[in-house]
Amino acid sequence: MNDSAESDPMTLRLRDPLLFLLGVESSIRRVLRSPWSLTLGLALVATASMAREYDAVSWLDAPQDLLGPFAASLVICTVLFIAVQICLALTGVKRDSKHSLIRDYRIFLTGYWMTAPLAWLYAIPIEVMADEMTSLRFNLALLSIVSIWRVLLFSRVIAIQFGLRLGATLTWILVPCMVIAFFAVLSAQLSMVSLMGGIRLTQTQQLLRSYQSTVAAGCFYGFIPVLIAALGSIAMSSRSKHRWEEIGRRNVPMRRSVWLWPAVSGVILLVAATFFQPQLMRSAKVDAMLRSGDINDAVAAMQSMGEDAFPVVWDPPPKYPDHRNLQPEIALVADALQAKNAERWIVDRLMVQADEIALRQEGWFEGTADLGYFQDYIVHREPDTIDRMLMALEKLRSLEVGDQETHDHRDELIRVMEAAREAAIQRREVEAGEFASGEEDEAGASATEAAESPES
Repeated sequence: MNDSAESDPMTLRLRDPLLFLLGVESSIRRVLRSPWSLTLGLALVATASMAREYDAVSWLDAPQDLLGPFAASLVICTVLFIAVQICLALTGVKRDSKHSLIRDYRIFLTGYWMTAPLAWLYAIPIEVMADEMTSLRFNLALLSIVSIWRVLLFSRVIAIQFGLRLGATLTWILVPCMVIAFFAVLSAQLSMVSLMGGIRLTQTQQLLRSYQSTVAAGCFYGFIPVLIAALGSIAMSSRSKHRWEEIGRRNVPMRRSVWLWPAVSGVILLVAATFFQPQLMRSAKVDAMLRSGDINDAVAAMQSMGEDAFPVVWDPPPKYPDHRNLQPEIALVADALQAKNAERWIVDRLMVQADEIALRQEGWFEGTADLGYFQDYIVHREPDTIDRMLMALEKLRSLEVGDQETHDHRDELIRVMEAAREAAIQRREVEAGEFASGEEDEAGASATEAAESPES
């Protein structure tokens, strides 16, 4: 860093990180040539992680979540670097021997990390300004904008680093990005929705699934055209005699004022976190009590602190899907809510998708969205299992959990299960009769054989 080089046009200045995000070539070159940019990028990744999590996760209870973006950036950046190096090798274009893989990777990682401030847009606390559905729509739209912006920007950064055309690097980056996005979305969908009967999704889950399906379809159907374009760009690059200059070895000094970007943003996010972290810490404590079985204490804590003491967006356990832990049991939560005469907001918080979770906790994993499927297969369960399911649903009915549509659906489930229980009991009686008859026939046959024996 050197503040004496005020007139040097190759000095990294305060405005360059912003112009970098806007794709200005001169700023991108200065950023990539500065040996301090990698450290600056790491600091910006830290602030981006804070922007994502300051109003969503308790830093005290889940500090590992702050490291998630850093770990993900290393993995994704490495995958993209390998893909670009393969494409460069396929072009057959000779490069300067001074451009080692380690140096290329350092510059590549610098460029990737310097796009991190785009995640500052996620810091907008829309959840406290709008309802849940509006907030989700806003966040999904913002996610789409940031993702597209970041892909276009990083493709330009790579084009400048390696002296290539933007059209070529864009396709080279899109191919692995589409693969990563497709499998990430597919994994999220498989964890959300049962593969058979399917669960009854909330409005937010329906919107999220629709968005994920659109992204997955775009990646699936767009992959082949983009791959063909990438192969075409490789062929064109191999025949092209013109190449722009790659980023050279010249080191660019950085003004101290550039560090204001991570410093000021970090301070602002820390101040903002003071408004959200206390609520998140309280919700984390209640979550821990619920998972450990201290349901009465959790309900009492919620009643004593009041609704405003907890985050606007908060889904305490048990929740669907949660493959790691389905505790506590819905039936026990319902008992605690009745015993404590819990306020309505507590019931609504703790009983999201309660019907689905109650049946899942008794071994029914196929969901209840398809009542025909449910009716055809629930009859094959043991009467005792169906009895436990019915008891849980009756408790939910007494608490009036959910909206009118949920009430009607629950009533239909209870009707189907009562009929299934009677059928299961009859089936058990028939099987018991057939078993007893079989034993009598065997006893009679044994007696006949004994009577006809020569010894008798």
